Amino acid sequence: MARKCVKVNANPAVMKWARESAGLDLEAVKKILNVSISTIEEWEWEHGIKKPTLTTLEKLAYSYKRPLAAFFLPAPPEEPPLPTDFRVLPEEQRRPLSRKARLAIRRARRVQSLATELMEMEGAKGEPVANIGGASPSDDPEITATRERDRLAMSVNDQLSFRNLYEAFSKWRVALEGFNIVVYQARIPPEEGRGFSLLDHMLPTIVVSMHDSIAARIFTLFHEYAHLLLGVSGICIPNETYHDDANMQEIERFCNHFAGAFLVPQHALEKDECARLIFRQSSVDDARLNEIAQRFKVSRQVVLRRLLICGLISRYQYEAKLAELQSREKRKHPFYVHPARRCMMENGRLFVSLALEAREKGLITYSDLADYLSINLKHLDKVQALL
Repeated sequence: MARKCVKVNANPAVMKWARESAGLDLEAVKKILNVSISTIEEWEWEHGIKKPTLTTLEKLAYSYKRPLAAFFLPAPPEEPPLPTDFRVLPEEQRRPLSRKARLAIRRARRVQSLATELMEMEGAKGEPVANIGGASPSDDPEITATRERDRLAMSVNDQLSFRNLYEAFSKWRVALEGFNIVVYQARIPPEEGRGFSLLDHMLPTIVVSMHDSIAARIFTLFHEYAHLLLGVSGICIPNETYHDDANMQEIERFCNHFAGAFLVPQHALEKDECARLIFRQSSVDDARLNEIAQRFKVSRQVVLRRLLICGLISRYQYEAKLAELQSREKRKHPFYVHPARRCMMENGRLFVSLALEAREKGLITYSDLADYLSINLKHLDKVQALL
């Protein structure tokens, strides 16, 4: 019998779980396989009215990003729930996370889990090893931000010396990794989530969207760091729209305020000559706003919000300029990156270092290493050079 016609006894419950956990509805699978919805439903029926062929199952495994063997498990495996949804979106834009977003979350969880395993191989005892403090939504975000900058040992002068936004992101990321926080860049559409945080392991993890603007990634980095301080992980689209849930609104307000205060400290902004000139004007001047943003290596929106919070512009000036900036926003398009550089961009120095050290000590194989870092071993020398 031709291989493509061989019927297999896949578990219907697992087939349904694999589809739903990948964020695909019946219509999407219909298009992938070119079969009827009734056929898919019969595969997933409680007792499996119909059985898929082996070839079909292989296509589903590829689409769902699951190993073929998973379909033969006795029951759907238990997985951590999706991060708490802190996204603040207009009602007409609220919809379940897409397949891309779900796969990005799964990949980030796997990196976090693997990093934890590698730390345990090195002798860690299973306790959280990240050097982070704590905070409450009722705390003053300005005071908390000052405290955390002191702990991170990054002065304003250090920050002003960064050459550009990319160097700034890299320096901030390395500083957070020094606290044993995994910082991962995921291929998640920023309109679905600019970032999320994961707490349920030895190594807390911050995830930012690789497809977002670099300035937005810097802000999201510290918005999610604030989530770790609060001990509340979740997926976020930081903005000022009000959340339906008052508790979530309070948490997001704190995280946004903290991130802005961390990146643009009030004492530094008040001393800035351009900020002083803006304070004397009736409208916010583009050139001076840009100059402050370039100096602190943040977005203009972050500077604008800080000018408002620090009492240097009025609410009217703020809202008028914010509307203007938002109308000019351009979406960032993905571009080609060498596999070795992409490996470093996505995984970060902490995780890559843990994996390479484990291989050097013979704790994992080269095959494991390629799997952990999602890279062809021919690019390994380049990864090591970048590290």
